[in-house]
Amino acid sequence: MKKEYYLYVNGQKVSVSEQIYKVYWREKEHEKYLEQVDKKNHLLFFSSLDHDGHFIDNIVDQSVDVEKIVETQMMIESLRNAISRLNDEDMWRQ
Repeated sequence: MKKEYYLYVNGQKVSVSEQIYKVYWREKEHEKYLEQVDKKNHLLFFSSLDHDGHFIDNIVDQSVDVEKIVETQMMIESLRNAISRLNDEDMWRQ
């Protein structure tokens, strides 16, 4: 009696050949192995942050005020430019 092989596709039992069955499960086991390696290496996928359908809301760090950081950096740059011009003017006066 020949053994029959089945896979479930969209919830329905589908008869497949032994070769297809073995290839399918080989790939499933390989995926499982890769997931274990990723977990061991503490790899984080962006897709893992999309657990509620609001991906962008899950990656935004609300504790960081990016606007304030940019504003401060621009003020520092302006100050450095002003100091640089003052130093240049002092050199011309001497």
